[in-house]
Amino acid sequence: MSDKPVSVPTHAHGPFQELVGYETLTEGDRPYLRLPVRRDLLNPHGVLHGGVSLTLLDAIGGRSLVGQLVPATGQRILSSVTVTLTTDFMLGVRDGVLFATGSPDHIGKTVAYVSVELRHNAMDGPLVARGLGTYRVYTRSLVSPV
Repeated sequence: MSDKPVSVPTHAHGPFQELVGYETLTEGDRPYLRLPVRRDLLNPHGVLHGGVSLTLLDAIGGRSLVGQLVPATGQRILSSVTVTLTTDFMLGVRDGVLFATGSPDHIGKTVAYVSVELRHNAMDGPLVARGLGTYRVYTRSLVSPV
């Protein structure tokens, strides 16, 4: 895949998304996040702060669940809340563009498990970080005005 997939902005995550500056996009029916690396996202060592990686992995994990069916009920997931997120950091980056993707591994009645990845400069670029998230899922929206 190239670093410029055909995509459409979707599903805003609120003020924190605006602060960090990532975009929520889709390719086909698969959501992904895109974030250009900026100086204000770097740690004192001059590489991307780990919290930025965690933010992107967490956000795409939850976003990848929205619209999925809960097998036991046939209802669609409208919201999720993170229970745990385990992360491995592989590559320090100083510039470029980050792409985060998530793939649900298992969806139960109330809990789902999602594998997440963060890649550098392309959707299939070098692996920056990966993780496994556990999410509490809801068939009603928890979104409220901020």
